[in-house]
Amino acid sequence: MSLKSRFHLPEGHYFLSHSVGAMPKDCEAAAGEFLGAWKHQGGDAWPVWLEGVEQFLQQLAALTRVPASGFCPQLNLSSALSKLVGALPNAKPGQRILATELDFPSMGFVLQQAEKKGYRLQLLEPQAGLVSLSQWQQALGEDVALAFITHAISETGQLQSVSEICALARSLGVMTVVDIAQSLGVIPIDLGQWQADAVLGSCVKWCCAGPGAAFLWLSDRLAQTLEPVDLGWFSHEAPFEFDIHDFRYAKGAKRFWGGTPSVLPYMLAAASLQQLRAFGDSQIYQHNQRLGQGILDCALSYELKVVTPNISGERSGTVVVDFADRQAAQQVFNRLGIKTDLRPRFGFRFSPHIYTDGEDMEALLQGLRQLAGKRL
Repeated sequence: MSLKSRFHLPEGHYFLSHSVGAMPKDCEAAAGEFLGAWKHQGGDAWPVWLEGVEQFLQQLAALTRVPASGFCPQLNLSSALSKLVGALPNAKPGQRILATELDFPSMGFVLQQAEKKGYRLQLLEPQAGLVSLSQWQQALGEDVALAFITHAISETGQLQSVSEICALARSLGVMTVVDIAQSLGVIPIDLGQWQADAVLGSCVKWCCAGPGAAFLWLSDRLAQTLEPVDLGWFSHEAPFEFDIHDFRYAKGAKRFWGGTPSVLPYMLAAASLQQLRAFGDSQIYQHNQRLGQGILDCALSYELKVVTPNISGERSGTVVVDFADRQAAQQVFNRLGIKTDLRPRFGFRFSPHIYTDGEDMEALLQGLRQLAGKRL
């Protein structure tokens, strides 16, 4: 069975994995397990469901090379970050939170709420479309309380130097939070090497699991010291005690879980992550980088505008190409069945994945050649 045949793909040539990953066929069995337990067991389905959530955490742990105990399920990244911000102490005079203009806007919206606690949010501005390590080095200082680092920037395809930024932040006593929503599933990740304090992620994109299966990972230190305000009975050390007079924070990351959990998204994600791991993250990365390089080489050879770094180790799974006449470019892509999207600041995003084959690539390169011939 070919790799492509193991996914449900829409008609055309799919380059939208940075938005929503294609659905693995294995997810259908996971959905059937969830529905079957509900159908035949009713309220007694919870053991099956909670085991499905635990399998999600185990698959995450294997993919990121850290113990599963550090993970807590979340509905989305915004919810996870809101819980972290809510658990921060009030700021000391002059304390800053550092992020960038290229972070996903939802993250910025949440970080702005920290200003109610007295923090000042500072956003690093991109230079020629990129945020450099030197900008972080100049901006980080002992007055920074938290550094929010996006591993793979969605609008440009840039991969930031997480290890170096985290190391500098640690030397200054700065808390680090890393967003891996656009890298998990396409870039091999070892959370232990980064030594970040917290990591946020989602499985809707490269992990091909659909919306609703996000997560928060916490270092042992934070998992034992932060006390979230947004919580619920699954944040309890013993949630099934049912004593309204006795709340005790769970001893670990699950104190950030909250109330009655969603289940189906995590069971779907467990199946998808298991399939990706069977392919191997190294194989996925090499396949993606080879195809991405082909897009870059073609675009650059025709002198098209490219924002994405053309340097090994600095590019995520996405290549961004822009055209002076974007409407005409979109018409060409539509005619060829190229599934892509446009970000107003930087251009069209193209994201090959493990299910992208030579036919898909030839269609995209044909489109780039046509647009170059029209000098768009």
